[in-house]
Amino acid sequence: MKHVISILMEDRIGTLARIVELFSSRGYNVDSICSGEAERVGAHRLTLVIQGDDRKIGHITRLLNNLVNVWDVSHLHLSESMTRELMMAKVKFSHENRSTILQLINANQGAVIEMNKETISFEVVGSASQLDGITQIFREFELIELSRTGEAAIHR
Repeated sequence: MKHVISILMEDRIGTLARIVELFSSRGYNVDSICSGEAERVGAHRLTLVIQGDDRKIGHITRLLNNLVNVWDVSHLHLSESMTRELMMAKVKFSHENRSTILQLINANQGAVIEMNKETISFEVVGSASQLDGITQIFREFELIELSRTGEAAIHR
């Protein structure tokens, strides 16, 4: 089962490394990781998406709460949170499929970042499942580059 964990932590060298080590040393795989400035000065918010049962999530949450530079750990239940992810992609186009690609970008509320004679670079924001579907659509074209941020999440 998919779980989202939000961690408010001190913005200090090594804090993120200690958190990641906590997961890897126990053989827990992280599906998605997103980190950035938080609402509090000197803090970062780290959002992790992991698979596991409630026992595993409870165990890792207790371990995270014991780390020195971690101030708060929240298990965000999917029904009580909002998640979004950014995807950036570059697709090679031909004269024949250029308008189709642009229509697909617009239909998915995307925005063109850059277009030249051969490629279109664009961005789309959505849920992980939405971006999974959009990724599959654009794999039908010549997908040159793809980058996704991982899910960011907040309470409703």
